[in-house]
Amino acid sequence: MDTLPVPAWLARIGVASWLILGVLGLGAVVVLGISTFSAIAIPVIFSAVAAAVFVPLVDIFERWRIPRGLGSLVEILVIIGGLALIVALITNAVIDQGDVLAAAFTTAFGDLLAWLADLGIDEGLLDQAREAVASVASSGGGGLVSSAAGAASSAAAFVIGTFFGLVFLYFRMRDAPKLPTWIGSQLAPGQATEVVSVSQSAVTVIRRYFTGRAVVALFDAIVISAGAAVLQIPLVPAIAVLTFVGGFVPYLGAVVAGTLAVVLGLASGGFTTALIMLAIVLATQNVLEPLVEARVIGQSLGLHPMLVIIATTIGGIAAGFSGLILGAPITATVVRVRNDLRSRTAAETLDDDEPPPDRPDPDEPEPAAV
Repeated sequence: MDTLPVPAWLARIGVASWLILGVLGLGAVVVLGISTFSAIAIPVIFSAVAAAVFVPLVDIFERWRIPRGLGSLVEILVIIGGLALIVALITNAVIDQGDVLAAAFTTAFGDLLAWLADLGIDEGLLDQAREAVASVASSGGGGLVSSAAGAASSAAAFVIGTFFGLVFLYFRMRDAPKLPTWIGSQLAPGQATEVVSVSQSAVTVIRRYFTGRAVVALFDAIVISAGAAVLQIPLVPAIAVLTFVGGFVPYLGAVVAGTLAVVLGLASGGFTTALIMLAIVLATQNVLEPLVEARVIGQSLGLHPMLVIIATTIGGIAAGFSGLILGAPITATVVRVRNDLRSRTAAETLDDDEPPPDRPDPDEPEPAAV
């Protein structure tokens, strides 16, 4: 039986569709593997990112004649101390002022419900929302403590994952100068050069991204918490810490931290204070932050804001809070590596297309010397 000819355009679409399905399938397998072993995989991934960011400090220690092993150990202790300080600040603020925080949210939510009632919203729905918020707020800070205690069953897995992550971070920082040589010894000469070049590009993108995000997040935290302090809004330390941490989650983190400051301003000082706080938040995040971000990070990442939002959303769906933080830098790394490979392929194509240099004909007699 004769087979029907397949149009060329349909064949191209079919091949592209299978390629897309294969890539999506590989991505699904990777996400499934990470989620299955998330207690270990997530700390190791964060350690790889942290190593890309903090290796330059170990290099500085080495120039000061401090051994890389000792410098890596000191840096890990500083990282652990910084994380412990952040957790302590948030926990103490919530526990010490848990009742204030619960009352502030209850008051602000009550004012919001009253405003919605004036707009003609069904009172039955508003009553249900009011009861739900009251039941959550009635526990105050103790509810958060009990929730944290309920999560203690996964503490062992977290400790094991953190241990592996710290060990990986230590060796990654200590042996950073030796890794390219070791990678080259495991691959063919041409492959080694390409793999090392791609890995260096990825490290550069990750380092530039997180260093820039840290500077931008610190700037946002200082400006917004200073505004909250001037307006005498409660929980200023918690606002500062949450604003800084939220700065590492593109768009979403800034919205959450800004909403907290505005709601606390509404509860403590009324609509005037909330509007002033809202103006400070909007000016910081939409006027000042882009200027600082453009100065610190620049346009080298080449990510459109819509792509950042999509990457952050997909990362959050796939890996929760960790995915929200890692979605944008991983996407930036993939884009940078793709561009580097495309440029290298184009350069090699141009080299192949160049005509070979003219060679003298062996049968032609050489010109006589003058």
